[in-house]
Amino acid sequence: MYIRRLSILLIISLCCAVCGCQPQPAAPPPAGQGVTTPPVVRELQHLIDSGARWDGPQAARRLAALKDSALRAGPVASGYYYFLEGIHYWYADSNQAAINSFNQMLPAGRPDTGQPADLVILQQLGWLQVRLTSKIDDSTFSRLFHLISLAEQHQYAGSWRVYDLAAEIYFRFGDYDKAETYAAMARDSYPVTDDYFRLSLFMEERSRIYERRHQYRQALQYQDSALQYALQQPDTIRLATVYGALGVLYEKNGDKPRGHALMEKAFNIKEKINKVSFREYLNYGQLHQEKKDYSAALHYFGKALEKARKDNNAGNLSDAYDAIRQVYYDKGDYKTAISYLDSAANMALEEQEDRQLRKIVEIQALNDLKVQQQKTTDLSRQYNNQAIIVRQQQVILLIITILLALGLLITFLLIRQRKLVTQKMSIELEQRLLRSQMEPHFIFNTLSVLQSFIRRDEKEKSVKYLNKFARLLRLNLENSRHNLVRLQQETEALENYLSLQAVRFDNLFGYTIHDIPAEESSGICIPPMLLQPFVENAIQHGMRNIAHRGHISITLQLQGDQLHCVIEDNGQGLQPPKNKDKNSLSSIITQERLKILSIQTGKQASLSITDKAGEGRTGVRVTLIIPTQRC
Repeated sequence: MYIRRLSILLIISLCCAVCGCQPQPAAPPPAGQGVTTPPVVRELQHLIDSGARWDGPQAARRLAALKDSALRAGPVASGYYYFLEGIHYWYADSNQAAINSFNQMLPAGRPDTGQPADLVILQQLGWLQVRLTSKIDDSTFSRLFHLISLAEQHQYAGSWRVYDLAAEIYFRFGDYDKAETYAAMARDSYPVTDDYFRLSLFMEERSRIYERRHQYRQALQYQDSALQYALQQPDTIRLATVYGALGVLYEKNGDKPRGHALMEKAFNIKEKINKVSFREYLNYGQLHQEKKDYSAALHYFGKALEKARKDNNAGNLSDAYDAIRQVYYDKGDYKTAISYLDSAANMALEEQEDRQLRKIVEIQALNDLKVQQQKTTDLSRQYNNQAIIVRQQQVILLIITILLALGLLITFLLIRQRKLVTQKMSIELEQRLLRSQMEPHFIFNTLSVLQSFIRRDEKEKSVKYLNKFARLLRLNLENSRHNLVRLQQETEALENYLSLQAVRFDNLFGYTIHDIPAEESSGICIPPMLLQPFVENAIQHGMRNIAHRGHISITLQLQGDQLHCVIEDNGQGLQPPKNKDKNSLSSIITQERLKILSIQTGKQASLSITDKAGEGRTGVRVTLIIPTQRC
């Protein structure tokens, strides 16, 4: 198929070379360049180039004062105005209003080649900024690559802004090496040497990258540089943000007193100007909780809960309820703690449902975007065809043919490489979706057990079970945010889960975990929540209605770059399903995840389930082969 397409393109190229082609017209010069530049255009350019803060009432008043003169001054001034208006809406979390403003920057229906280059770049920047609040996928990177190419092709004066956005996209995607590369390019290409606000942001961006790598010493060095710049500029929010980030880093580096002092300093600055965020209220409450100042902790956790309710954010509501639950648990008020745990779990389930709904909406939006992009491509092609004029001579036929053939070959190779990268990203996204389907299933079953204890008024068992469940839930929620977790963490989760279930079943069964020595498993990572569903099946189905004491054995072995895991029990064995058409949800999801993992890594991944009745024994043996990765 590729060879056929390449042959067709070569034939077209030969025809074009025979007739001769006029090169595409150069893109128009950056907007605002000309014989005379209206004052309003210069003022708007200054606002954009200064990197000023565009949120808050002051920015709104400034834009309102410029609106009439900007819209009367022509397409360049109006384009600049709508860009600033869109950024202002984006800061205010009004994404739809921001998109509407960005769409008004340029006349609809005209291809990019007929527009001022800097307005096209600014519009693309605005669209990508909005996409950061939803998700990052192949279309995000496609737009980013096009934007970088456009900025470099036209030597865009604000290219630092493009590189800075690229660094943020790669940071959120988890590719910290590329994030650091683009962050350095943004800093090096920034033309203003005394803009301490922006320089502070550049240093903080590098610090965040090293923090994600758990290299806290280097992160502290960059954050300290960010502080030195922040002290030389007047923005108090910027200064408070740096203090807060520096405090977190000192705490992670082991210096808790200094870290807490800096975080309190940042909090006090923001509280005076009413700019405290949900996460900052939560962190400040945790500081007081660590000091056992429960009254203050509940006060600030309550503030965090108010903000979460105002924003209607299920994830934040879950975190706030769980934080309040922990305070009441520490105080010994277990009844209140249980009620808040129930609220936290309900919000966690609601967040999962919202996430699934958002995925459906995003898929629909992506399809609409592809249709719109195709229309834009068709318009651009029509415009280019009209611009082609036969002017070149037959003498240069051979040279043009060779150059076009080489260009097509290189383009073919680049497209093929990009498709491979896109396929890899799609596989990773699909794997996250499949893994997320297991979490509500686990939480529902566990809460049902806790409910039964409470109904039977088994207080001691309820408290013990609640404590173990809280630790396990926190570990599972932390692991669910990552595609890979350390093998020791997964083993710890299994240990907690088995201990939890042993309490539930009054030690009806015992268990052993034959783990891998720490020196061998160090740095080994696997996908989370692969083993626990089969341990759950062994307990739920294998340990029921047996006359002897049950036992579950888990054996882990490393063989090269594969983890061999055997989960074995002495229960009643495999039972025929009541509904022949119904398969085990955990088995189906795990098989799909292993299939995707095998495609992604190029290594063998398998699952086998054996009834030991064929060996003259009771029970079931589950054997998993999981590709491992270094982390």
